[in-house]
Amino acid sequence: MEAGKAVPQRAPGWSRTLSLINPLRAVWWLFTSVRFAVLLLALLVLLSLAGVVVPQVPSNVRGDAMAEAQWLDRQHERFGFATDAIDAAGLFDVFHQRWFALLLTVTVVSTGSYIVSRFPGVWRTITRPRRRVPDRYFDLAPHRVRAEGAVDPEALSAVLRARRYKVYTEASGTDSYLFADRFQWAQLGTFLTHASVIVFILSAVVSRMDAYSAPLFLSEGATLPVFPVKNPGQMQVQLINAHAEFADDGQPLNYRADLAIFQDGAEVLRCSSTVNSPCAYRGFHFYQAAYFGYGATLVVREAATGNVVYRETAALAEKTPSPHIRIIGSDGVVLLDDTVLLTESAGAQDREYRAGLLRLPDGTPLTFWLPVEGGDLVVFEPSSGKDAIRTSLAPGGRYTAGDLSLEFVRLEDVPSAVVPEFPLPEAAGGGLGDALFLMTNVVYGTDRTSGGDVSAAAPPGEPRLTLVGLQPQSITLAPGESIEVDGLEYGFEGQREFVGIEAKRDRSDNLVWIGAAAIVVGLMITFWVPRRRLWARITGAQLSLAGQAPGHANYTRELADIAVAAGARVKDDGDND
Repeated sequence: MEAGKAVPQRAPGWSRTLSLINPLRAVWWLFTSVRFAVLLLALLVLLSLAGVVVPQVPSNVRGDAMAEAQWLDRQHERFGFATDAIDAAGLFDVFHQRWFALLLTVTVVSTGSYIVSRFPGVWRTITRPRRRVPDRYFDLAPHRVRAEGAVDPEALSAVLRARRYKVYTEASGTDSYLFADRFQWAQLGTFLTHASVIVFILSAVVSRMDAYSAPLFLSEGATLPVFPVKNPGQMQVQLINAHAEFADDGQPLNYRADLAIFQDGAEVLRCSSTVNSPCAYRGFHFYQAAYFGYGATLVVREAATGNVVYRETAALAEKTPSPHIRIIGSDGVVLLDDTVLLTESAGAQDREYRAGLLRLPDGTPLTFWLPVEGGDLVVFEPSSGKDAIRTSLAPGGRYTAGDLSLEFVRLEDVPSAVVPEFPLPEAAGGGLGDALFLMTNVVYGTDRTSGGDVSAAAPPGEPRLTLVGLQPQSITLAPGESIEVDGLEYGFEGQREFVGIEAKRDRSDNLVWIGAAAIVVGLMITFWVPRRRLWARITGAQLSLAGQAPGHANYTRELADIAVAAGARVKDDGDND
């Protein structure tokens, strides 16, 4: 080759050209990009937030076309015309959409690719660190210190080992070079943090594929299935007894439900469940989610055969305002101290009233009218005598007529419910129809108990159930009593309490704990024990130190302390940054 003649450049071959435009390389670059990972995580957070804010289809409804349609109809009341668009976008079931699963997969692949791409380099710096740097590095390092005075390399090594550094020394002529490494394994902490993202996503996948939740509303003695009827792993939950304790002002003190769990027809567990201490069986947890004290069990039999035609526990979830009346005779004897049920509707002077009729022990009839929109209680005796009772009273008001003293003690909310498809006697038209149930002589917590929705002490005696709609006059029964009407025997078995039990299975809990531990440990390693690398050059009259450590470690000051501890005098000038 002639001197001074330029060497011709070879045209890039096909292999090199293809490597530059290789789509796999572009995909690898994209998946290992930090910006792409941040974008994926931001999108994942936004969609997850949508899945929290927007109501999601309950797990026990999903897959049942009719139940899903009914649930979607209820959402129209909240979202109006936007309901169909939200449903079409899949936002009512975010975590079970294919696009959400695809997003999770891409995020896992991206995070895994980042770990794989960075791991070899980090592993090399841990196992084969660079022990010698050029002399110029001592003038350019981000953390550097220059000190005057003769320093013994062994003394510097001893100082570093005392601070848990791993030290390597090398002599070069009259100079000595030293490398020290501390917490080299801390660089793996960042991989723990990234791996926690994968673990969290895997927990979401497990939760998506395996999680199940079923709300059960049970009365005492009742049993309900956890799964749809045809599920081969069927379990049943029976409420044996419900317990509730309340303070005088109605604040709940304790809720507890005694449960029996059945599988394959056999009892497998008997336990007590509370809000914070659920029963557990084969991955399921049974939480007490609600308490309701007003339930009435009624049995209807054919009087001739004794065959049971109806047996249900009705939840008396409605409230019927009813006055508590006290009537005292002239001799001081209490003729009445009870709640008067207003079971009829009446109208007068363009006003609607709830009305009820009561007869005193001597047969005197009294009629009570209470305006539907609220107001004073109207009491009158259908008699033309001058001592007939005719008055209107506010709660706490009193009225005296002749030998009687009448007091409107208070207005009470009586638990009630209209029970559909109830067996009616021939006197009420026969067949199945609506009947009104009301229960008096009870004071129990309701859905507003925590707000102090109990204003009276528990009354003496047993609760009484009043049935309206079986005959012209209402029927009142005590627990254990029954009455026959047109060949049907109606029996009140007693008051029953209800509880809401949430049966939940989510075996992703362990993965969540593992992911949480990984991210906490990774962050603690990264911020509390960051890796420190130190290079030293020792000449006859000078010590130069250079190091690498995260900015929050304040490593320059630490290098100065090391130099002073080794016997050098640190220069206070611009060379020490």
